[in-house]
Amino acid sequence: MTTASSAPLLKVRNLSVYFRLEEGVLTAVDRISFDVFGGQILGLVGESGSGKSMSMLALARLIPQDIGIIAADELSFDGEPVLSMNTRQLKALRGPGIGFIFQNPLSSLNPLLTIGSQISESLRSHMGLSRKAAATRTIDLLARVGIPDPKQRVDDYPHQFSGGMRQRAMIAMAIACEPKLILADEPTTALDVTIQAQILELLVSIVEETGAGVIIVTHDLGVAANICDHVNVMYAGQIVESAPVDDLFYRPSMPYTWGLLDSIPRIDHAATDVLPFIGGRPPDPMDFGSACRFAPRCSYARPACIARMPNLSDRDGVAHLARCLGTESSGWLEVQS
Repeated sequence: MTTASSAPLLKVRNLSVYFRLEEGVLTAVDRISFDVFGGQILGLVGESGSGKSMSMLALARLIPQDIGIIAADELSFDGEPVLSMNTRQLKALRGPGIGFIFQNPLSSLNPLLTIGSQISESLRSHMGLSRKAAATRTIDLLARVGIPDPKQRVDDYPHQFSGGMRQRAMIAMAIACEPKLILADEPTTALDVTIQAQILELLVSIVEETGAGVIIVTHDLGVAANICDHVNVMYAGQIVESAPVDDLFYRPSMPYTWGLLDSIPRIDHAATDVLPFIGGRPPDPMDFGSACRFAPRCSYARPACIARMPNLSDRDGVAHLARCLGTESSGWLEVQS
């Protein structure tokens, strides 16, 4: 695990993302709060559609204003308010401040431009390097992320790279301007386990070398367990559990988290065993209602869960929060361990 700095690099307080549709208002992210420190790796985990990727786009102001609405009591990076930044300030924020590793490098990279030109463009734009200096640094970056023969491959196009190499190129682009914060949206999706391990090891080494903070979105709780310092579990646009990584895995305090952990394949289970799963479907983001959003799928739910929304509250006094009436001090559920 990494050693985090003392002051938050990123402060998020009651961040929400809305989309106005003909049918009404769709709530993609609903009042989430957290801090990210330099040298810390924060994980966002949960099912598809829980709001993880949309949260990441909102942090970097990458949601067009004519499409979505970003609201927050506070969204500050390095002490500067992000929501009030103008176009020039946002350009300075993205690159030197925040680097973004997108989910699908094949669709995120421009197929008509070489890998080298796409990396050097950001170096020239944000760092003011000459064409020659940017080209030299681009080759150095490709070597740093493990691209073989970088002097030759720098002139290749994205389709000439394998999936793992394209992901490495995306990481090179994200760290090119030495950002203080890296947003990694499913950086190991569709990669085999060997390449996945190499990509994760690369991310950890970058944090250790530069002291950057990282937020990583993943469906894979094994990934979170291996590299994260703190994990936020998201469901239906909310953070439903937040804890240091060891606490989350050894003392999960939210039935949804129990379901996610139970769904992980285990080597000690027989091949004929049915893999546990969470039944039902997430609620409609057009109408979340005022009850616990997980209650319709929760086998432990009681009438109180339908009556009101549980708060995200302390569980053990060690930065462990959970949104469940059943595991509160007066609740009816014993915390699993």
